[in-house]
Formats: sequence, C-alpha cells, structure tokens
Amino acid sequence: MDNQPMTGRKIAFVLDNEVVDILHTDDRLAAIFLSEPKAIDITDKIDTEGVASVLVGSYYDEASNTFALPNQI
Repeated sequence: MDNQPMTGRKIAFVLDNEVVDILHTDDRLAAIFLSEPKAIDITDKIDTEGVASVLVGSYYDEASNTFALPNQI
C-alpha cells in the first residue's frame, strides 16, 4: 500500500451549525453536492425485484412529486 494522497474533494455536511459528517468524493459528485441539489427519498420507487423506476436522466415534477424518463414526457 503506497501513501499517495487521495485526490478529489472533502465535503463537510453541516446541520444546525454542526458538522455531522464528512464525505470524501470525486470532483463530479462534489460539484453536485455543492450546487445545493434537491434530495428526494426514492426508496418506494424500487420494485420487489430491486428494479428502480427512477434512473439518472429522469425528470422530476415537483408539483406532482413524480418522475418520468425523457421518452415519457
């Protein structure tokens, strides 16, 4: 095991002015987190066989709290 420094970014998650967790991630995911995205629990969007109905590239309709694939809109 070599002692090369890790690359990427470290992000502190702060709730009520307290650091509650620190994440080390790559630059792309760091940029997503730092752009203040909306976080939505999609646990119930996975069927009994573990297949998700929400995929990367899906569109979200905040008014109806629904997701659609690009070819469905």
